[in-house]
Amino acid sequence: MLSSLNRRKLRVLFLTFLLTPLLSQGMTSRSHAQHMEPLQKTMAAEKGSIQLQVKASPGALYQTELTFVNTSLQRALEEATVGDASLEAIPPDTTLQYDKKGQTILLGVTSSGDVVDWTSKRRMQLPPSAQEALQAQVQALRAKHYGEMLTWEEASLVLPKFSSFTVVDVMSGLSFEGQRRAGSHHADVQPLTKTDSATLKRIYGGTWSWDRRAVLVKLNGRTLAASMHGMPHGGDGIPGNDFNGHFCIHFLGSVTHGSRSVDPAHQVMVHRAAGLLNDYVSKLTPWALIDVWISGAHQGDLQLLQVTTGQEQAMHVRSMRRLSKFQEQDTSQLLQYDTSVNVTMTAARASGVTSRRVLFHLERTTVQDRWYIRSAVIQ
Repeated sequence: MLSSLNRRKLRVLFLTFLLTPLLSQGMTSRSHAQHMEPLQKTMAAEKGSIQLQVKASPGALYQTELTFVNTSLQRALEEATVGDASLEAIPPDTTLQYDKKGQTILLGVTSSGDVVDWTSKRRMQLPPSAQEALQAQVQALRAKHYGEMLTWEEASLVLPKFSSFTVVDVMSGLSFEGQRRAGSHHADVQPLTKTDSATLKRIYGGTWSWDRRAVLVKLNGRTLAASMHGMPHGGDGIPGNDFNGHFCIHFLGSVTHGSRSVDPAHQVMVHRAAGLLNDYVSKLTPWALIDVWISGAHQGDLQLLQVTTGQEQAMHVRSMRRLSKFQEQDTSQLLQYDTSVNVTMTAARASGVTSRRVLFHLERTTVQDRWYIRSAVIQ
């Protein structure tokens, strides 16, 4: 049982906005997963050298880098003026750095080639030719880093039963070999060896888990965007691999075997693995947006919380799951919307699971704009 003091502390879950830097530091020249050295140690000395780095989240260790020389682009960057405020809910997944008179300049770059000074959250105005040149480099780098977005029907043909493939976790960069054993609505997969099972368990911090994670599935020169959980269940089939059962990998539109319904948390991770998280969330209904927020709260995923609220924030619960079904209404002409959701949750400093009610307040500027969760109050 929670004390009365803890209950009072849990009354309201504030969206606590932090001021920590969002853009990572450090670049090399290949895809890898490791801690970064300070930027000043990695800058190339060649004039006009520009370094790009892409990763799914500021905290991700898996990243892909590119260094190229373009003196006219660097000149355009140095002469760029500050433009409009950036409307992105999360920082661009691509960072750009170059040396300006011995000082390292670090900026964000969108997939369309817009350069963002994320400290001021304002766009930099570049000549069209410079923006086009930068866009081509960024799009090529992102295509190398992320996976193809295929429907389950398409992915099932690329990954036939008993095919083996490499699974890469887009956050940690850890990879292992798996084999599709079954699954008609998504892929039922088993690690190939004891070593592969150990790596899968390491991805989840040493404990089997139902948490959804964005992954890349690599087979025959193709890389597919997908989502997995890490809990052994159901039938077995590969003896001696230290994995009693199988785990599931979902693709775009794939459904669970039991409910025959699309799993919202898996679909969010599929879009993250494709580099489309912000685009996907920006088109969601209020109820789907709340599901993403609950997934972020449950898994302690600060990026999911940020993309739903538009602000960087802290999380004060250990777990949260939705209980009640949504009674969706027509919000097409509304600018504000309030609703409540019944959840089970475990507080940050508690071990017991309690039933709670969360009051959500959502807003948007115009009916053409996306929704944001502006407050979430736990009763």
